[in-house]
Amino acid sequence: MRPLRVGALSGIPIYLHVSWLIVFGLIAWTLASGYFPAEQPGLSAVSYWALGLAASGLLFVSVLLHEFGHALVSRRHGLKIHSVTLFIFGGVARLKTEPQDSRTELQVALAGPFVSLALAAGLALLTGLMGLPPMLRAIARYLTTINLVVGVFNLVPAFPLDGGRVLRALLWSRLGKARATQAAAGAGELFAAFMMAAGVLALLRGAAVSGLWYLLIGWFLHDASATAHHQARLDEVLRGVAVRDAMLTSVETLPAEISVADAAQRYFLHTGYGSYPVNRGDATVGLLCLRDVLRVPPGDREGLSVQAVMRPLAPELVVAADELLAAAMAKMAASEAKRLLVMGDGRLQGLLTMSSVLRHVRVRQELAG
Repeated sequence: MRPLRVGALSGIPIYLHVSWLIVFGLIAWTLASGYFPAEQPGLSAVSYWALGLAASGLLFVSVLLHEFGHALVSRRHGLKIHSVTLFIFGGVARLKTEPQDSRTELQVALAGPFVSLALAAGLALLTGLMGLPPMLRAIARYLTTINLVVGVFNLVPAFPLDGGRVLRALLWSRLGKARATQAAAGAGELFAAFMMAAGVLALLRGAAVSGLWYLLIGWFLHDASATAHHQARLDEVLRGVAVRDAMLTSVETLPAEISVADAAQRYFLHTGYGSYPVNRGDATVGLLCLRDVLRVPPGDREGLSVQAVMRPLAPELVVAADELLAAAMAKMAASEAKRLLVMGDGRLQGLLTMSSVLRHVRVRQELAG
């Protein structure tokens, strides 16, 4: 299920993943049934639930501020921000462009924990210096503790935690980005194994809730670390490789004026290809994917031309033949079409698809032993 956009802050879109709603409810229930009755005995169930919902909401505001720490420091360094998304294990600030040097990586990585620790310090001062009502003081103490935990936990040197990114930044100048990422991801996999082992031990001791959380966090970290490890190995394989090395050069095109029905019958059904560049005369004007055809009801396909439903030529669909393949792959992954038109001097030179990239990577790996 796709995340739901709920607004924007400082021009950066904010999304909520459906898993956030689950953990929001779990945290509110835990606070309403355990923490607040212990902190403030004698209140009604409605009061405990109100406190639990308020504290749970403020917790995720804290997580949002943590992620915006990353996002705003990234923007200060000229990096483009795609969005901030809150999900079951916290949040993530998605960058359109990654840091290109270790100093930028270090500052971006430290920004989030700095925000969380600053919030913890500020809330601790607020709780100690101001005469807050008892219920507000209980919320402030909870938020102080949780921000301290988030800040410290994220500094563990295990990728993809912020501390893992700090470790990568410190190793970057000595090992290079790819090998530094592999080292930080390896540390992440070890820490994930430790978390899962702690979860199993907690379950054996009868601590079902904490054991389950340890297992879930460990599984998440292991999956993310393994993905980063694989991506780093791929970046190493593709170092210096250009788009022209992996693109398809023998590319059949579709005439813009034929009907969608003709394109489906004479091209897609005949070849099984997933997309075709679209030409008007000798000029390439767009891309037609099978999913674009499927969006048109069968009864309407005869009356619509390919030009009416194609994806028009746009920067997000185009790449140059001499561009680095690793950068083109990131662009392709962000594109809904999942393929790129390779253009040069206004003319079509080839087509880059994920399958063509994977074939090239497989051959390079086999040749390298």
